[in-house]
Amino acid sequence: MKNSRIILPLLMLLLTASAIPASADSGYQTVYSNWVNSGEIVQANGCYVNITVAGPGYVHAVVKSPEYPDGDVTISTGNSYYYYGVIKIYVVEVDESIGRALVDISKPVDSVETSGTTLTCDVPGQLALGGDSISFPIIIKNDNGDDKTYTLSSSSDAGWETGFMYGDKGIYKIYVPQGQSKTVNLVVETTASSDIGEKKVTAKVDSLSIDLYVYITSVNQTTEISSRYSSKISSIGEKSLYELSIKNIQSTENSYGLSVDGLPENWYYRFKESSTSTDEMAEVIVPADSVKTIILEIVPPYSVTEGEYNFTAKIETPDGVTIEKDLTLKLKSSVGMTVTSSKLAYDSKPGETFSIDVYVTNDGTGGTLTNVNPEVTAPDGWVINCYPEMISTIKAGETQKFTISVQSPGNIVASDYEVDIDVNSDQVMKEKTYRITIATESYIPYIGGAIIIMVLAGLVLVFRKYGRR
Repeated sequence: MKNSRIILPLLMLLLTASAIPASADSGYQTVYSNWVNSGEIVQANGCYVNITVAGPGYVHAVVKSPEYPDGDVTISTGNSYYYYGVIKIYVVEVDESIGRALVDISKPVDSVETSGTTLTCDVPGQLALGGDSISFPIIIKNDNGDDKTYTLSSSSDAGWETGFMYGDKGIYKIYVPQGQSKTVNLVVETTASSDIGEKKVTAKVDSLSIDLYVYITSVNQTTEISSRYSSKISSIGEKSLYELSIKNIQSTENSYGLSVDGLPENWYYRFKESSTSTDEMAEVIVPADSVKTIILEIVPPYSVTEGEYNFTAKIETPDGVTIEKDLTLKLKSSVGMTVTSSKLAYDSKPGETFSIDVYVTNDGTGGTLTNVNPEVTAPDGWVINCYPEMISTIKAGETQKFTISVQSPGNIVASDYEVDIDVNSDQVMKEKTYRITIATESYIPYIGGAIIIMVLAGLVLVFRKYGRR
């Protein structure tokens, strides 16, 4: 009985020891060693570690810390991941069947801690094109034993503009509490005229400095093209105008060739100085270090169907480099209405009925006129009828005839009158005005004729009676 009391704790100790990885690092001490369920977050030495079982024999680890950039890595069984010298993650075993992993997380032992200020950069050498903007993340660690405010400065042997950013703020000093780190970004603005090759940039934090390098792989564009609106919506039959800005980055005046690629067949384009100009341009001259704005006019044919069309405006530099700007035109169908008649003036008599024929045409492209109906305004007492009273649809290119029957009152005074016809639809309205001249019958000619006949008859009688004497 006594021996069993000794053997049982010894067995438990041996089982526990078997979970510790054999490849221990003497410079680190374990702060967590246990099974972790997939997706579980473990906190260790100020860091947050999210372990996910990614497959047989390996895990996906995401490490977050307020002092360092995020770590995102895949670790296989028997391997370790060192996160900025703050923690080490060692994967002992992965049980994919139940979604868990046995991990050992350790931190550096106190004996390896350093004092003073240290500067580190994970990416001290970067590739870029001339004209690119580059950012170097620099970690400033304060191990001086007290809080410090550091003064920042930088320089470039290529004469580039440099400056420090912290978040979205430009800075030249940074406060770092004792025992903590902060990351600042050294932003380097290369120039388009930079020579190909390696250039050195130096970042200084108080009296400390760190050398960083940019390798220019090729000369960047010396010209930039931009558009105020890259996508426009127009109706079929309309012209579309794009405002393009060409920026000459070089220190000399340049002439640029202009063209468009990707337009459908029978489409027309032209470059113009302004929206009101009628002259077409094949090239444009832009002074040194200046921006020139031009207009690209796109004219689709009337036969085009509605939809989205993509094309590319191209600018060719003097050295043969083509710079492109992708543009989009979305076309929608349009409706239009014209109202015509054979004449606009009619003669009539009091109480007489006459007809006005009105022809309504949809001269749009693709769209349909709906609920088309004439509305007639006439003087009081006039009788108006319309046939048909309404047409539900008139498709593009079609014409519909309306017959307006008009009758004036029988006792109307002879004069000129107006009849207004408004042709309404859900989309558009058009108006026509007609002049109606009402003329009454006159009896004066008949009376005058009768008097003349009577006079002639009297003369005949007189001649017969006295003519023989």
